[in-house]
Amino acid sequence: MAEVDRILIVGGGIAGLSLATALHRQGYTPELVERSTAWPAVGAGINLPANGVRVLRALGVGEAADRTAAVVRRWGFFDQQGELLCETDLEELWRDVGPWLAITRVRLQEALLTGTAAVPHRLGVSLTALTQDDNRVRVRFSDATSGDYDLVVGADGIHSTVRELAANTCSPSYAGQMAWRSVIPTRPPGIVEMMVLLGDGRFFGLVPMGEGCTYGFGAVDGPRFEDPLAGRLERFRRRFAGFGAPVPWYLAALQFDEQLHFGPI
Repeated sequence: MAEVDRILIVGGGIAGLSLATALHRQGYTPELVERSTAWPAVGAGINLPANGVRVLRALGVGEAADRTAAVVRRWGFFDQQGELLCETDLEELWRDVGPWLAITRVRLQEALLTGTAAVPHRLGVSLTALTQDDNRVRVRFSDATSGDYDLVVGADGIHSTVRELAANTCSPSYAGQMAWRSVIPTRPPGIVEMMVLLGDGRFFGLVPMGEGCTYGFGAVDGPRFEDPLAGRLERFRRRFAGFGAPVPWYLAALQFDEQLHFGPI
């Protein structure tokens, strides 16, 4: 196997920080670049099944995540009015692997950053060129610097610059659903497990988060469309007004258009 000394990780989100931590714990000194000028924590909440939690603990950041996460013990599917259809006992499903945790993306990012404190990194820097031969990968950066690496990892998201430069320019395909995600700093009555309410061509999910927060996500089937920020909350409430408890409590607790992260699946 070729010797790998210089490693570049492109992207400072969940994947990039996890890899940087793992490599550092194995004695490597990777470099990391992130195109945002601050560490990105885009989105709302995230569910971490027990195998993901096991990885966090192996990376040494499990305790940091535990402090700000909630344990989710059951996952139920309901009809649009909130009548139970079926449910899964997540503790029984995962048994000795570990707990299923629910955490905001901001808190998960903070936990992962504790594991990468010693990893050299640059914010506000992206790739502009990438060439590869049998011995190295040469890259150019947006700050007019360049470097040679034994390994370059693209952890820069669904619209990856690394993938575009190294492999192809194909864009991700729309999967037929538009989704809204948000977090509220309260816990509406009745939310004690992960809930997914199924409607006609749409669904609404609710997850208890750590620190008393609740994660909500709604999606509709159909052609791709835009949902401008101005007036987004009111339109969102109208789209899901026909859902039963506890969805109305969640919708009423939202206060600002900016709380809703919107995009295609």
